[in-house]
Amino acid sequence: MRPRTRRAVAMVVALSMVLALLISLLAVAGRASAHAEMSRSAPRPTQTVGGVVDQVELEFRRPIRPHESNQVVLVYPDGSRRQTLVSVDGLRVRGSFVPLTEPGDYAVVWGLVDDTDNDWTTEEFPFTFDPSAAAPEWLGDSTGGGDGGGSTGGGDGGGISNTLVMVVIVAVAAALAGWLFWPRRKGSLGGSRRR
Repeated sequence: MRPRTRRAVAMVVALSMVLALLISLLAVAGRASAHAEMSRSAPRPTQTVGGVVDQVELEFRRPIRPHESNQVVLVYPDGSRRQTLVSVDGLRVRGSFVPLTEPGDYAVVWGLVDDTDNDWTTEEFPFTFDPSAAAPEWLGDSTGGGDGGGSTGGGDGGGISNTLVMVVIVAVAAALAGWLFWPRRKGSLGGSRRR
């Protein structure tokens, strides 16, 4: 290949790599700036629960910042809203209240500050209280896997795959750039020797 052609090809490949790297960085940054996402709760969304229900437990994919504006509100069947006593512990948030006695459809409305980006996030989900139904499966001390609370959304649960993708992209780009721009001696691999 002629030196000018080789340089032109190298330039096009280098620009393509830079563009791909920038697009990847934007995609990862977009995911990193996402708000807190609830991974599970007790009671679960749309679940019918009974027994003693005097709290709601929420677990998130990212830590929640202890903040005075955090709130978990319980909406009663008659439409009245009551603040709960909120406690935050890393990924877990608990809203405590007087035990439920009135059967019907309730809603949990939460507004919390994400510890990663300090953004306010709010969401809600319904559940039904029927005194004769089974008690909710409380989240307990485990923050790991299991299906104890039910998932409410997608996501990969962490940034490991994003980091791995970035490392692979940078490594491939560096190797390709090195191969394209490394000076070659005439007669080396890929070259032709004149006799």
